Amino acid sequence: MKTAILTVLLSAILLSGFSQDIEDYMNVMIKQKKSIKMARTVQEFQTLADNFEQISQAESDKWHPLYYAAYSYLNMSFIDKNNQHRVKYLNKALSFVEQAIEIYPDESELFVLQGFIYEAYIQTDPVNKGKEYSRKATESLEKAIEFNPDNPRAYYLLGLNLLHTPAKYGGGKEAACPYFTKAIDKFKKDIPENVLSPTWGGEENYRQYVKNCK
Repeated sequence: MKTAILTVLLSAILLSGFSQDIEDYMNVMIKQKKSIKMARTVQEFQTLADNFEQISQAESDKWHPLYYAAYSYLNMSFIDKNNQHRVKYLNKALSFVEQAIEIYPDESELFVLQGFIYEAYIQTDPVNKGKEYSRKATESLEKAIEFNPDNPRAYYLLGLNLLHTPAKYGGGKEAACPYFTKAIDKFKKDIPENVLSPTWGGEENYRQYVKNCK
């Protein structure tokens, strides 16, 4: 029932000149963003991805709908155990992020998510994709820090990337822990720009810190 109501609402937005009504846009986006925390299955994230994509078509000058569509597909790749499906989801996620970067080429959060997607690609084929996508992830995350040196998610993911890199290539716990430690400090000071700003990563980073650095 909730999905049907939301579909009708989104359709109405598209037909009624939604881009002129920022209040309606914010209300719908806030509801969808809250739903991300409750999603657990591939289908639930697929519904969210479809909704965010539909919103992005009405609000083509905004990056948040594309960001959360990509984030939904990224989460789908973590749930589904079929590698072909996972690659398909990640390809979709990357496509949405690239669209968003075209709109906002200096938005730190977009490069964080791009780096996260590259890290997820590694899980689909560590032997053949590890080196290439680890490098791509690092480049994206360093660019995220360039645009916002205080973005905690960038440090968390850099630490995660190093944690899963063999020590002989400069990775391992000793290399990763300074990033997890720095991320903790950044998360404590992080103030979201607005209600649509990404806020994920703090708990995950702390778990990695406790597990690997204490």
